[in-house]
Amino acid sequence: MGKVLLVVLDGASFHLLKEFKDDLRSFSTIIKEGIWGNLKSVFPSITPVALAALFSGKEPEHNGITGPKIFIKNKPLYKPLSAFSSTSLIDEPIWVYLSKKGYKTIVLSSPQSLPDKWKMNNLILFDPYKSKMKGCDQGFLIKDGDNMIMEKNWKLSIGDNKGILRYPGEEGEEEIILQKYVWSDPIKIKTVCKRKELIGVTKALLKENYVYVLPPGFKNEEWSNDKNIEEDVWNNVSLKNGMILDGDYHGLSNGLINLKEYMETVNFAFSFFSNYSLYILKKYEWDFAITYLPLIDNLQHLLYGIDNEEAKESVKKGYSLSDDFISYHMNLGDNIVICSDHGISKVQKRVYINKLLEKINLLKLNEDRIDWKHTKAFYGGGGIIRVNLMNRERYGIVNKKEFPKLIRYIMRNLEMLEDPENHVRIFTSIYANEMPADDRKGDIAIMGVSKGYSLSSVIGNTDIIESVIPYRTSTADHGYYKAEDMEGIILMQGKNFRKGQSINCRIIDVAPTISKIFNVDMRVDGRVLTEALIQGI
Repeated sequence: MGKVLLVVLDGASFHLLKEFKDDLRSFSTIIKEGIWGNLKSVFPSITPVALAALFSGKEPEHNGITGPKIFIKNKPLYKPLSAFSSTSLIDEPIWVYLSKKGYKTIVLSSPQSLPDKWKMNNLILFDPYKSKMKGCDQGFLIKDGDNMIMEKNWKLSIGDNKGILRYPGEEGEEEIILQKYVWSDPIKIKTVCKRKELIGVTKALLKENYVYVLPPGFKNEEWSNDKNIEEDVWNNVSLKNGMILDGDYHGLSNGLINLKEYMETVNFAFSFFSNYSLYILKKYEWDFAITYLPLIDNLQHLLYGIDNEEAKESVKKGYSLSDDFISYHMNLGDNIVICSDHGISKVQKRVYINKLLEKINLLKLNEDRIDWKHTKAFYGGGGIIRVNLMNRERYGIVNKKEFPKLIRYIMRNLEMLEDPENHVRIFTSIYANEMPADDRKGDIAIMGVSKGYSLSSVIGNTDIIESVIPYRTSTADHGYYKAEDMEGIILMQGKNFRKGQSINCRIIDVAPTISKIFNVDMRVDGRVLTEALIQGI
């Protein structure tokens, strides 16, 4: 059977790979010598939902990950379960099935890999995104003089074409000389986040009259189930390469860095994920492993909706970096499976559902925070609107008699919502429950959105519908169009796969096909892609 490596390329879109493939060496090789085709995602085609379907082989309603926020009876509306946690899964992913049969398994990134609730000796789990801590997960400015950042003092002195930055290091104040417009090497810092003193790593850039510091990654003992291996990776990967996990969208959106500098942060993320993945996969034993790269999705969200050559070439850069990533991993196993979680669609405007609920007096704000004692309905993302119902939600305020009337009121406003500039109706399909929804479901589910519009759960916006701003906000999205955003990619090559074939499949077919190579049966909604496997497997 041999070793199997699953490479997940977040957001890789079938129609764009078709356009770019002739310029991508590794992709082209697999297309000619292996199997490739269109991979249909699940609805909504958003990353945590789609990846749960990929790894479990089950539809969202059967694996439990139905949206970014998962509403459960007897929990407050403001404290749903998170899709970015293993605790939300109600089914076993492929790594559990294989580990139970004695196969050594490594997961390098998954929204539902941690915390480790399975506790198996032959299972190594990582999620580097858990090195980012809420409230301390964005970059920050250092101005000339003293600056208090995360309860520590940073001091900057700017001279001609260089600056001296004094920052809180592990053993006290440390100093680095920065050249103007040149990123520093990784900086090891000591700071306070959530009242806890932590060691972190970041990079800094001296601009004209300030230093911009990238979002730090922290050594918080939360991003692996094996503390010894986490320590090894921290010392030999994170501190050497930095721990930049995505292109710094917030820095660009806030005007703190320009597009060229943003693309440099994309390269930093590529450096981290490449070195991180190769270090672990070459050093530690495995039969099955999952690795991951987020950069196509980063670049498509930001730039795919901008119709100029610079933006197109930047999007193509994401596919080129992914092609390099594949080339680095091609010979690590006997079989390689490459897939994405979803595709991408262009958008011109964003629709803020919670602003609509606010304007129809169902969601109340108090100084830009939701006043849950007076909020009757909330949009949590994933197309799900949930009513704050008594005896279902803890602290619910809507009684059961009011529920049907409230649902009709929300539905009427959703159905009537149109873009005032062109009179396009925003929603193409909406479903409402006649009775209060069960766990993990919405009382109202938005099942379709008009082309060119994106949904947001953000609060505090001025208008319900806002135009996107090129190079400042997302110009492309996925999740609700049931079009190109549902069309990901699948490529397979190795001793257990046929050669020179095209295939169309669903994201829920990948896990059972891989498990079949190991002669392990999974309980799934998908099927084994027998047409892709060499006879006898």
